Amino acid sequence: MTVLDDTPAAAPAPEPAPASSRGEVRGNPWFPTLRGTLLVTQIELMRRRPTAKGWIFYGLVLTAIIGVGVLLMVFAPEEKNSIPMELILVMVLGTGMLIAPSLSATSINGDSSEGVLAPLQMTRLRAGDLAMGKLLASWCIALVVLLTATPFLVYAFSRSGWHWDELLIVLGGILLVVLTSTAIGLAWSSIAARAVASVSLAHLTTGALLLGTLLVFLFTQPLISETVTSSNRYIDWGLLTDEQAQALDQAYMTGDFTALDLESLTCIDNTYEYGIAHTERTAWLLLANPVVMIGEMSPIILPSEENWGDGGTVAEEPVEPAEDDGRAEPGMFATMHAGVSDARIGPSEAELTGDSYDECADLAVMAAGEDPYAGVDDQWQSDWEAERQENAAYDRAPWIGLGVQAVLLLGSLWIVIARLRVPYKKLRQGTRVA
Repeated sequence: MTVLDDTPAAAPAPEPAPASSRGEVRGNPWFPTLRGTLLVTQIELMRRRPTAKGWIFYGLVLTAIIGVGVLLMVFAPEEKNSIPMELILVMVLGTGMLIAPSLSATSINGDSSEGVLAPLQMTRLRAGDLAMGKLLASWCIALVVLLTATPFLVYAFSRSGWHWDELLIVLGGILLVVLTSTAIGLAWSSIAARAVASVSLAHLTTGALLLGTLLVFLFTQPLISETVTSSNRYIDWGLLTDEQAQALDQAYMTGDFTALDLESLTCIDNTYEYGIAHTERTAWLLLANPVVMIGEMSPIILPSEENWGDGGTVAEEPVEPAEDDGRAEPGMFATMHAGVSDARIGPSEAELTGDSYDECADLAVMAAGEDPYAGVDDQWQSDWEAERQENAAYDRAPWIGLGVQAVLLLGSLWIVIARLRVPYKKLRQGTRVA
């Protein structure tokens, strides 16, 4: 007999919904997507419109830029001169390093305190999308402010004697520094809970790059100094009689030393020690400075008043003097490059040997009717010109500065993405999530 079972059969278990239907993030959260980055950038630009205080601040900045630009145009000399353009470039760099971290340093902790960050993290946007979008939004706002200096920069460029490609290289370096400053502010915004703390720390970091590198370079010179002994020989004026002292004074005044009795004069030896800093060991601190990095990216220009032919042999390529290349005389960047090159080269062998002076030997030469200083001035001038040529034509070295900027940029982005990844493993006390 067949028994009929009216119990309905168990329904098969439903298949799990695909990840895309559950709203989960697909792909690696560390790598941003183009669509997500642009979307976050658009949201940030729409949300972060300046307040009344912000418009006042930007107005003051623009007024300062326009005022300085007008002054440079009015007082610029008629002949070619690169200093006005270089001052504008430094002003653009400084303004960007001031505004960019101020904008980005409140981007993450500000959204977190307002309860806006958590809804974005719960969408399909990756942590990399949020980081890159916020970075680009703050960077673009800073660039809009910097575009105010464009008319003055174009005018100053036309009087500088630079080439277009050289200006574009320097501008690219400035944009990289501003982008790095933006990323630094964003990193501190993801670390500090309060906006005031993140803004202060961001400006301290950029200030350490600008001033800290110079101060450390100066203060560490005693640590890298080599002790040099100077040996000198003088007349012992304390043992001279009144007649000998009067005769010696008269000889120095008239230049006639033939009547001196040199055998009766007593000579004494005097030695003292002083330090010579090996600046070539710490010159990388200068090269890490953003302003020095921009100067190292500028063209090498030799003064035209010296006949240096086709340039120094130590340069990366032959460099012509300014008058032969149609350029202006060396400006601020060229002078800064020569000073940094002098630190990179370090002290010469003559400087490490120590100074020496023998007054008694000079008196003997002058008593014989000869000039012990004949040709000394010419030799000193020749040595000074050779050193000046070597410093001016030395190879540019922007790579340390570019490397520091790249490390700071990538490191800051790594911190930001790590802090934006969800779910959180640990939260700071008092942190608002939603």
